[in-house]
Amino acid sequence: MDSIKPSEPIQTTSTVRTFPTRQIVHLSLQLLALGFLLIFCYNIISPFINPILWAGIFAIAIYPLHQRLKKILKGRAALASTIITIIVLAIFIVPALMFTIRTGTEAKDLLTDYRSGNIHIQPPGENVKEWPVIGNQVYKAWAQASTDLNAYMADNPDKVKAISARVVDLIKSTGAGLLLLTVAIILSGVLLCYSTQVGNFTQKFTNHLLGTSKVDVAAMAAVTVRNVVKGILGVAVIQSMLAGAGMVVGGVPYAGLWTLLCLVLAIVQIGTLPVAIGVIIYIWSNGTTTTAIILTVWMLLVGLLDNVLKPLVMGKGAPVPMLVIFLGAVGGFIFSGFIGMFTGAVILSLGYKLFDMWLKGIEL
Repeated sequence: MDSIKPSEPIQTTSTVRTFPTRQIVHLSLQLLALGFLLIFCYNIISPFINPILWAGIFAIAIYPLHQRLKKILKGRAALASTIITIIVLAIFIVPALMFTIRTGTEAKDLLTDYRSGNIHIQPPGENVKEWPVIGNQVYKAWAQASTDLNAYMADNPDKVKAISARVVDLIKSTGAGLLLLTVAIILSGVLLCYSTQVGNFTQKFTNHLLGTSKVDVAAMAAVTVRNVVKGILGVAVIQSMLAGAGMVVGGVPYAGLWTLLCLVLAIVQIGTLPVAIGVIIYIWSNGTTTTAIILTVWMLLVGLLDNVLKPLVMGKGAPVPMLVIFLGAVGGFIFSGFIGMFTGAVILSLGYKLFDMWLKGIEL
């Protein structure tokens, strides 16, 4: 029987690489200088970030139309961009400017009427008391306001100031938004002129950043942005315009202010129902029965319109489930405002796509 020899110890050698102190200091200074450079670059370009982001969103949204027009014009990209920019400005800016002017005029007239004591509120009907939960409170406040509006406002100064401040801020922000929208549309025309170069740069940058070309971030972002534009902003604009048309035809006072409020509520995903309830209450208290029935049906149909349009629009051709895009848009809006609707949807879609690849065992 062979004797078992003890195994010889395995000798391992390890080398520890050391760096000279001078090299470490030099590398630290380089990183520090790079950090300062990036910070200064960001501070310099930060005033233009929002217009550039919005310009990119508009350019992505109208890119298919630009390509069709470019083909009709035999490849003249600059001319196609100019024509589309003028058309988009005419479609968005002119009505929005007229709407803002009308809203400001109505707010000014409301203030003038209040100061001169010409505002008269119709007293509530007895059926208001029968409303569940809030009937008595609404009836009491409404009756006091209809009897002596000045006394009601004197008894509730905080509420009146808060509502007035919000209306003024809303009008101011709308004006600033129109200016930003105008600049963004003009910049989007410039981006469309160089759409090929911008697309190639974006694709190379994202591929290099991720270290892979298996995830086409540029294409995914383009589809997601188009779906958000059509599914959230587009539906919100359609809803608010239809609601506004119904209020104008139904003779609801200050329809411009209520339409603007409908637009804001629709964008933030609350919906037009709060405004619709107030309009329905008003028209049943002050209008004819026929007008009240027609306007009630109209406002309810407009309020339910997004339940039909959003699933159809947002899920069409999307690289990720519609729910992911919707949650990204809403969460992004809550986190960083209107621009967050797009950045949130794109970032959450990218995260979902990478997570899905990890679950399937796909290597980047």
